Amino acid sequence: MKFRFAALALVLWAGLAAAADKAAPALPPLPKAVASHGAVACDGYVYVYGGHAGKTHSYDTESVLGTFHRLKLDGGTKWEELPGGPIAQGMNLVAHGGKVYRVGGMQPRNKPGDPADNFSLVDCARFDPKANKWEELPPLPAGRSSHDVVVVGDKLVVVGGWQMKGKGEKSGWHETVEILDLASPSPKWQSVPQPFKRRALTATAVGSKVYVLGGLGADGKAIEIFDVETGKWATGPALPDVAAEGAARAMAFSPAAGTVNGRVVVTTAAGSVYRLTADGSAWEKVGAAANPRVVARLVPVGPAEVLLIGGASRSASGNVAEVERLKLTEKGEPVAAPALKKD
Repeated sequence: MKFRFAALALVLWAGLAAAADKAAPALPPLPKAVASHGAVACDGYVYVYGGHAGKTHSYDTESVLGTFHRLKLDGGTKWEELPGGPIAQGMNLVAHGGKVYRVGGMQPRNKPGDPADNFSLVDCARFDPKANKWEELPPLPAGRSSHDVVVVGDKLVVVGGWQMKGKGEKSGWHETVEILDLASPSPKWQSVPQPFKRRALTATAVGSKVYVLGGLGADGKAIEIFDVETGKWATGPALPDVAAEGAARAMAFSPAAGTVNGRVVVTTAAGSVYRLTADGSAWEKVGAAANPRVVARLVPVGPAEVLLIGGASRSASGNVAEVERLKLTEKGEPVAAPALKKD
């Protein structure tokens, strides 16, 4: 009798375990394959704006989008088209107070086949899902693209990037963080010096701290950490080494990051997903993408799950429309720390 009860218990446990491990339903692909777009989760939906839908390094008024869509996370089967805006890539979205914000981006003004004429935008706007419309906010002090934006409390925080000034003009690096207090009755951008010049980076916030990860030229260098409350900068462990993952591209080029359960999570060109340890001193591996990519977006959607949205695939030429669910492991696998390089 005891044996039969034990066997029955084992069968029930196996069934429960199988149900728990059952993969969540796949999400529909994006309406169009894009990279360098904006994406964020807000009140049960994931939103996607703009992006580049053409050939790599070829930009024009038809290959860069100004479309805006959302998908219901619980059972959504089709992307809903929302009011769009200016065509833009090299920007991101954030959510605050039930509204979606976009800041800056790069906009080509040349037609297909004409010489490149790219400008960084000063645009800042928020979308109200209830009113189904965009509202303009104070523009950035200068055009900015290839940057990232996060929310800390009631503040928008913009880091990194550069300013493209059009055909024949030299682009300029940004050397400041820009902060907009959304709680102010008359919000104005505040500039704070940043200790680097970098674009094609990503950022995420934990409490009052903004973690700035990767970017062109950041391989083997410490990540930057900005405390919005104190205005001070600190450093953290560099992203894992290229050689250790056998990546064909620099690990630091256009990674994607988010915050899950108060921990920084990032994925790089090699496809591995890393989480910063609780004490912030090292990285641990907590997953891997089936389709590694760059210039994608990582959107947290649960206590141990993120979405990897769009981007440029490493295994196939061109952009992808795939939305991949990634389940993070509870226990991370330690990752060897790379030797730090100096700026």
